[in-house]
Amino acid sequence: MYLIVLVMIQTGQHKIASDQILYPSMEMCEAARSVLVMNLENTKPSEDAVVFSKCTMLSFEEHRSKVAL
Repeated sequence: MYLIVLVMIQTGQHKIASDQILYPSMEMCEAARSVLVMNLENTKPSEDAVVFSKCTMLSFEEHRSKVAL
């Protein structure tokens, strides 16, 4: 499973977010990520606002509650 992670920065403040969807493949995640980033860039509140994004694999350790990114 894959997850989009976003870090949005504006005027020294930051917000970490996700689109709350798990993707079955990296290709599907990257396609959704590019659309999401394009929408964020087109609607950013000011020119100094920036967004960093990455698709990452989400793996679960067997018999443990930890999540490794």
